[in-house]
Amino acid sequence: MDLTKRQNEIIDVAVTLIAAGGIQNLTVKHLADALGITEPAIYRHFKNKSEIVKTMIAGFDEAVPAEMTALQGFDAIAAFIRNRIRQVEARPPLARILFAEELFMGDGKFSGQMLAMMHRHKAALELRFCEAQSLGEIRTEIPADTLFRLVFGPVRLLIKQWGMSRGAFDLSAKGEELIAALKLLLHP
Repeated sequence: MDLTKRQNEIIDVAVTLIAAGGIQNLTVKHLADALGITEPAIYRHFKNKSEIVKTMIAGFDEAVPAEMTALQGFDAIAAFIRNRIRQVEARPPLARILFAEELFMGDGKFSGQMLAMMHRHKAALELRFCEAQSLGEIRTEIPADTLFRLVFGPVRLLIKQWGMSRGAFDLSAKGEELIAALKLLLHP
């Protein structure tokens, strides 16, 4: 998705506003005030608030690393985890909303978009878990959907802890420790 510089600025502020006060905190007025521009200026870049939120969610969805398609098995899974960590480090307020689907539950169109994204990512990762199993990299007796939960529960928790602590630890280093521990625990 190719966004203009101003559209990216609007999305960054939208993420910050949602992280600070939930989806109800995201208003065109709040966006305009935070950006130091007029409300009509927002509408030159997005039709409405809904389009801003949909674009933001699409950005999460599109952020699946390209290198994941070039890698196999556990390496592809690790690439996905590293990508999520880099994404959050680059935009720290994401730590509060990336895995906070409940923020979007009040609006059916947004929660549906989040759910669809979650299912696409889960399906792509389950294929990688099956691949890692067939390569002998991880245990075969654990179903792929359970592996998804076993791996991404801790990833989600790590990112949430980092966000809640306002970046009090090196997220990349802790992410690498987590990846190494998961690989060790899942090894056959």
